[in-house]
Amino acid sequence: MREIEILAPAGSIEGLYGALRMGADAVYVGTERFGARAFADNPSVEELTEALTYAHLRKKKIYLTVNTLLTDRELEEELYPMLLPLYEAGLDACIVQDMGVLKFLHEYFPGMDLHASTQMTLFSGEEAELLRPYGVTRYVPARELTIEEIREARRQTDLEIEVFVHGALCYCYSGQCLMSQVIGGRSGNRGMCAQPCRLKLQTPYGEGYFLSTKDTCTLMYIPELADAGIDSFKIEGRMKRKEYGMFLAYLYRKYTDIYLRKGREYFDGLREDKESRLWRDYRRCMDLYNRGGFSDSYLFEKKKDAMIYPDKNGHFGVRAGEVVRAGRGKAEFTALEQLHYQDILEFRNADGTQAYEYTLGEDAAAGTLVSTNVRRGSHIYPGQAVYRTRNQALLDKIREEHDKIEDSYGIRGRFLARKGEPAELIVSGNGVVVTLRGDVVQAASRRPVTEDEAVDRLDTLGGTSYRWEELEAQVEPGSFLPMGRLKELRRRAVAEWEMRAVSRRRAADSPAAGKKSTLAARDPVDMISVAELSQLRTAVRHAGQDTIFHLKLEDIPCIQWEEAAGLLTGRRMALSFPRILRGKGKRVFEQEWEEYGGVFMGGRTEMIVVNSHAMFLYAGKFFPDAVLTADTNLYQENRWAAEAYADWGIRPPLVKVYGRVPVMVTEGCLAKTLSLCGRGESRIPFTTPRGDKFVVVNHCKYCYNTIYTEKPAVCAEDVPCRRMDFTWEREAEVRKGISEWNF
Repeated sequence: MREIEILAPAGSIEGLYGALRMGADAVYVGTERFGARAFADNPSVEELTEALTYAHLRKKKIYLTVNTLLTDRELEEELYPMLLPLYEAGLDACIVQDMGVLKFLHEYFPGMDLHASTQMTLFSGEEAELLRPYGVTRYVPARELTIEEIREARRQTDLEIEVFVHGALCYCYSGQCLMSQVIGGRSGNRGMCAQPCRLKLQTPYGEGYFLSTKDTCTLMYIPELADAGIDSFKIEGRMKRKEYGMFLAYLYRKYTDIYLRKGREYFDGLREDKESRLWRDYRRCMDLYNRGGFSDSYLFEKKKDAMIYPDKNGHFGVRAGEVVRAGRGKAEFTALEQLHYQDILEFRNADGTQAYEYTLGEDAAAGTLVSTNVRRGSHIYPGQAVYRTRNQALLDKIREEHDKIEDSYGIRGRFLARKGEPAELIVSGNGVVVTLRGDVVQAASRRPVTEDEAVDRLDTLGGTSYRWEELEAQVEPGSFLPMGRLKELRRRAVAEWEMRAVSRRRAADSPAAGKKSTLAARDPVDMISVAELSQLRTAVRHAGQDTIFHLKLEDIPCIQWEEAAGLLTGRRMALSFPRILRGKGKRVFEQEWEEYGGVFMGGRTEMIVVNSHAMFLYAGKFFPDAVLTADTNLYQENRWAAEAYADWGIRPPLVKVYGRVPVMVTEGCLAKTLSLCGRGESRIPFTTPRGDKFVVVNHCKYCYNTIYTEKPAVCAEDVPCRRMDFTWEREAEVRKGISEWNF
């Protein structure tokens, strides 16, 4: 029977212990700094050090999230001292986004596993293999992948694969989102995402929560997940209450074990019976937290619009009642579910807005009539739905089950006291035996110590997570030892045993002070990026002879590639492929490239703008002699990241002095959500509640969208390596920009 890890979120130290007790094999958690959930109740380093002992004695693991972008100073002066005691205490792994952090941790903490975060936007096992030399033992693919793509990735690599199976889902490919930073200066890549995708948006076609994805639940798909070769089932939710992680760890461990032990036929029986315990637990998941119901995740969902719930944000709850009459400050509704004291109920309008909310004062059985006072002026009417948004009995039950678990660790003790010799306490457990000696045992001048008295004094293990499975004492008759000294001997012996029983002590190198960068200076260069053939014609006429012209092939139709290449005869040319190269879109592009791509090969293309790990692999295959330059989404916030990419031959990105900011790259499709497919709407504008304006550009052939700021951003800084990035500018705008920036 293969082992599958259940990996639970821990947003607090209580949540960490709770998830491990309830069935998680591992937890992922942040600490004071550098995690992608800066506003969680993250544990301290000291608390995590103690938790590592607790976890390792129980053969469980703790992974630390260091999945944000860091500066050089943060890496060397803050991350290193923060991580050192955890590394020495046996931290199992760090989850990493930043290539610089990856390189830094591998160099200075070589004995620790590193996991590539989903924020690295990896689509395949081949891409993940690029990270193996940096100590990566596991990677988390982009959450937009299908189960077929996961199976293919499994065939491409033997690195461990960790997949999100439950919880909230970003609208943007993780790590590619800049919207929160652009709107309010709170960067998701720094752990401070303000969740702008959960806002109600205004479009020319109506308003709604058009970027707000449903939560995912794949409890019904455990056989498919297991058979795809996934090593770790990951539950999202470090910002949710601790009961969330505890209960979901329990459920996914429970049903994964059921499948592994009893097989597909038995599990299929549970899926087919809507009254089975599996379906009952699925409904409990809905009660715990959902957004507009659950989706089957991109792993299994075939319809993109089914991933979105545009009518309401936040916890949707479950439909628990229907109003039968209302008036004069009162309402009566029929309970559709068993309701409980302290449940929170919400009378909800047809458009998803709240009409009235209150806390139930007593239990109510399904089918019974419930009466309540309502605030005057509330819009309550017959037929209106009543939703339960807090199931108090479920929360109480989760805590009750948690409290019943006996998880203190059993150890054995043997005390020996012989006159004229030091007293000995032998502590054993987990294959480790420790003997500690105390004071010399004296002959009793008055009342001697009995064996029962010695056991009573040694028996208390308060303040620890241990219990005596066995404790015996052999005391030579007529012996005396101060009772207070026995407690001290027990404390020292248990502490010594604990240190040895879970010892994973590792040495770490210190960062070299003032270490110089190995990056060579770059010659000045100007680049103009174009998305349309008309922009290219204008740019070629007006830009300087040394300018590099970058063709964004995600935007320029393949039937225009030959003409574009012809316009650049005798000029300097750069290329980039579509930013998302996976699935159907990848197959379409590869067919286009096979038919039309030859016009760019044979040494004609001087530079490749690398915008993904997949693009890097293609560059090595088709353009072995081209210069590689990072696009802006290959973040290089520190010299370590620049050096890591330089290891691959990729130079730092050019400074974008003009261009709209791509704030999101998405699998979700606004045109699909708004039922605009086939209507020729290639660009869809929307506005946030505070007036920020964005435009969605559809790359329909390649099955993804890019969301841009409506207005271009400009950089007034005088820099030697510059780039102008055109999106949908007309010829006059291109000509004006080239003139103003002196390209």
